[in-house]
Amino acid sequence: MQLQNETIKERTPIKGLLIDWLIIFGTYLFIRVFFALFGLHQNIVILGCCLAVLPYLLGAVYLQKSHKQCPLWLSASAILIPSIVEKIAIYLFGAYLYNLSPINVLGVMEAIKSNASYTNFIKNQSAQNLINLSYLNWTYILCSIAISVLVILLLNQTKQKSNKG
Repeated sequence: MQLQNETIKERTPIKGLLIDWLIIFGTYLFIRVFFALFGLHQNIVILGCCLAVLPYLLGAVYLQKSHKQCPLWLSASAILIPSIVEKIAIYLFGAYLYNLSPINVLGVMEAIKSNASYTNFIKNQSAQNLINLSYLNWTYILCSIAISVLVILLLNQTKQKSNKG
């Protein structure tokens, strides 16, 4: 019985990393669906703030609760990688929707910022409003990465304090 309890409590870093990524992705999707269902998707400032902060905070809370010893590489991988991948995925999706080359960074960012009608894939204006990517701008990118780094530092700070005390 005791061996079985120890096996259940044992968490590998990779398993924790994958669970954390699922929490971040699920929170991100929940926020997008919530904003779409309640008609808030046009308020890009609030949407961008929620997407930049909430998924990574929940991921950090999971890491803090699940891992007694959370090394810096684990918290950095768990928080920073999804943050960067999210921005790249949205950027590439925007390049596809506007039928622009991903190499044309300024053109893609300008098209996303302008919130013009998509030229690829989605022709219905109502559907285009639901898939509003205009929150993706340089401010969102820089601030959300800075928030992710801050969350990593705070997570490590709280882990060090809990290990000392």
